Amino acid sequence: MKKEILFLPTLLVLLLLLSACTGESSTKETINEEGTDASLDLSEYVGIDENESGTPDWQEEEIELVYASKFYGENDETNPIFLNIQKFMEKYPNITVVRDRQFAADEEDFTQMEMLTARANERNLPDIFYSPLAAEAYDRELTLDLTPYIEADPEAEWISENAKRVMKTYDGEEIYGIPWMSVGQFPAINTRLLRENNIQVPTYDWTYQDYEDLRSEVAKLTPDNPIFPGIIEFQDHGAHYFDSIPNGWLGYNIESQTWDFTNSKRYGEWFEQVAREGIEGLHFYDLPEAERIEKVGNLGWAWGDGLEAVSNMWMFALSGDVGELVVNREMEIDIYPMPEAPEGGSTSIRAYYDTLSISSALEDDPVKAEAAFQLLKWLTYGEEGLKSKWSLIDEYSGLPEDAPLRVEDRLMDFVQGWPITTNPEVLENHPLVQGFPEDSELAIFNFEAFKNPEFQQQLANPISYPRQMPAVSNVFSNLDIWELRNQIRDEGVRYSDIASEWDTMMNENLEDYLRQYNR
Repeated sequence: MKKEILFLPTLLVLLLLLSACTGESSTKETINEEGTDASLDLSEYVGIDENESGTPDWQEEEIELVYASKFYGENDETNPIFLNIQKFMEKYPNITVVRDRQFAADEEDFTQMEMLTARANERNLPDIFYSPLAAEAYDRELTLDLTPYIEADPEAEWISENAKRVMKTYDGEEIYGIPWMSVGQFPAINTRLLRENNIQVPTYDWTYQDYEDLRSEVAKLTPDNPIFPGIIEFQDHGAHYFDSIPNGWLGYNIESQTWDFTNSKRYGEWFEQVAREGIEGLHFYDLPEAERIEKVGNLGWAWGDGLEAVSNMWMFALSGDVGELVVNREMEIDIYPMPEAPEGGSTSIRAYYDTLSISSALEDDPVKAEAAFQLLKWLTYGEEGLKSKWSLIDEYSGLPEDAPLRVEDRLMDFVQGWPITTNPEVLENHPLVQGFPEDSELAIFNFEAFKNPEFQQQLANPISYPRQMPAVSNVFSNLDIWELRNQIRDEGVRYSDIASEWDTMMNENLEDYLRQYNR
């Protein structure tokens, strides 16, 4: 539960000072929003040492943890996450971590959720598991509340604000899990195309107006050339970027827990602009097929074919995209932070948070639960675990081409997105921040933007897909946000004419799904 210190009477302050001086209390005293006592005795959860040996029991008892995740392959010996788990076991030899084979295969999130539910009914839930649909996992009572562990850990203070928000359950009562990474989408620019056409390449501290000015210059070339401005995909998170709608992913307001297109006026202006550009022929995919073939031949991927000035790249796809664009297609591209938002908006990138949770069954086994949390921290935001994960890059670099696992083939499986810590001393050790030797195959990933502190913080604190909000994932799966633009383009309507209709439609769908929830 969210706790805010609103008032501490003088007597309580004195008592706290006395207990701190005597070392007799490990209770964290807070007053919650309702003004009632919300004291949390952390000793019930962390640092349990029943034999008074001076070493926590979770480091002494023989413990087996079952880990369940589909990510990075079924073979444990070539799975970068599990290789890092093995490093954890080397440090804590009393702990054995085994992988649940049922969850090793790649299944879609809805299927994974049903598998977890079935296992819970069998009283055989994995101890640590990928939480595919967090609201459902919490509603079905699958997840252990991690609040006391986060409250007790100083490193948790560095977890980014948006990650903390998405870690909390929709009712604010619990912390259902911890993201091991944010998988963000960021702008990319075809620098060669700009230079060849005498268009100035923007600096990393660019603004939204700089972005539009660049696109306007490219648009002057489009009528006589197979060159297109391209876009940053604001349709997905523009409600936050343009209008500061809280969270704002696809127009969803995370505070009101409803869709809010009506109050996203600047977002609507962007849709109207993109609709006009489509009519004017400035977008590759909006051209009629015959006109597109006449203009560009059989080319079918405008950005990859070097025809667009601006596009987007996902962190998870960085290995494949950079290899294809830079190595195979010999393009010259650069990665950029998000441009500073226009007045009234909030600058941010958008991302998915992939999250690990702990089984609610461990509530009755606090020593095992603490061991599970320590592994969870190792895999997510903890400095030691992050450095351990990143050290694998050195171990698996420069191996023969026929080696079972090479960083050169699977860099992003080792990097695994961006950590949720905002600690600059930790982020300076990130592989993409440090860069790679110029004589390495990995030198193609040496993008200067990753050394930019502001960009690092954007990546650590993105606007997230709110998996912890009830029914949002279900409703999102039925939403094609481009249909809003298409209505404006093809029917000649204004955004303001149809925004409330979209709100009504989406919120009615949301209400239908919410009826499935118990809490």
